[in-house]
Amino acid sequence: MTNHSDRGNETLIRLEQALNRLIEGAPVRTKPDGRINLKRINDEAGLSSGGIYYYSSFVELANQTIQSSKQKVIDGKHILTKRAEQKLREQRNKEKQLKERYKAQRDQIKTFSDKVIAHNAQLEFTLFEALEKISLLEKQLAIYQISPITSKNV
Repeated sequence: MTNHSDRGNETLIRLEQALNRLIEGAPVRTKPDGRINLKRINDEAGLSSGGIYYYSSFVELANQTIQSSKQKVIDGKHILTKRAEQKLREQRNKEKQLKERYKAQRDQIKTFSDKVIAHNAQLEFTLFEALEKISLLEKQLAIYQISPITSKNV
C-alpha cells in the first residue's frame, strides 16, 4: 500500500466497507442483485467515476475477492443445479410410475368394459331367442285354440 493522506485512508476505508456490503448482499447505493465488480464497489463507496483505480493495492485485493466470490457462486449454483437435477429426476420417475399405474387401470377398465359389453350382447341375444320362442308358441297356441265350452241347461 502506498503512503496515502488521511483523506486517502478514509477513502480506502469507504472502499473496504463498500466491498463488504456488496459481499454480504446489503448494498446501500447500488442494487442488491448479488453482482460484484470494481464499478459497483466504486459506486457503493460513493466515489467519482474511476476513483477506485487510484488505489491499485485495493483494486488487486478487490479483484481477488471478486474472483473468490464468483467461484463460491459458481460452486453454489453447481450444488443447486445438482439438487434441481435430482429433484427433476425424482419428479420424472414419479410421473413414469403414475403413467404406468394409469395405463394398468385403463387396461383393467377396458377389459371390464369389454366383458360387460359381451355379457350384454349375450343377454340381448338370449332375450331375442326367448321372444322368438314366445312368438312361435303364441302362434301354435292360436292354431290349437279350442272354442269355449258352453254349458247345457239340463
